[in-house]
Amino acid sequence: MPSCELCGRNMKGHGRNVEIEGAKMNVCPQCAARFGKSPSGTDRRSSSASGIRPSWIGEPKEPAPQVPRRVTSRRSKPRATTGTRLEDMILIENYASTIRMARQKKQLSQEELAQKVGERISTLQSIEAGRLKPTGKTIRGLERELDISLLEPISSTPIRTSKGVSRSGPTLGDRVIVKRKKSQKSDSETV
Repeated sequence: MPSCELCGRNMKGHGRNVEIEGAKMNVCPQCAARFGKSPSGTDRRSSSASGIRPSWIGEPKEPAPQVPRRVTSRRSKPRATTGTRLEDMILIENYASTIRMARQKKQLSQEELAQKVGERISTLQSIEAGRLKPTGKTIRGLERELDISLLEPISSTPIRTSKGVSRSGPTLGDRVIVKRKKSQKSDSETV
């Protein structure tokens, strides 16, 4: 049983010899109707324009009514920068107890809160237990539903310089704490 050279379907009979993008191929009737031209150069699709439709294509469908589209340009509203950005924020350390206490204060069950936030109950339980950190979407949902703040701005810690004040600012050597093996410590102490 021959198979279509285009889609690989098994064909009954010998198939149709058509030209697809300049290549003569033996294809099934479906591929011949969609992609092919007859070898003589007439387009198979043009036969439907003349009113002759092969029985295997089916009945003609009514054309969909053309609905005029309104062309709208989407302009992004200029956002006022009000303080810190989300990238400059970090999750608070005691997020688990903060979420649990706020949920209990609002008298919500874990199931109700999970449904309102759009998370699974098991995920919320893991977050409240401190085993899982919430994602950005979950943080926003929890803050909205519980009226709490789970993010705090990243504070810049002052850099201590061990060698005094340098004119050009701190260097990598000022930040690095070198750990040595015990054998190296004892060797350096004896010298």
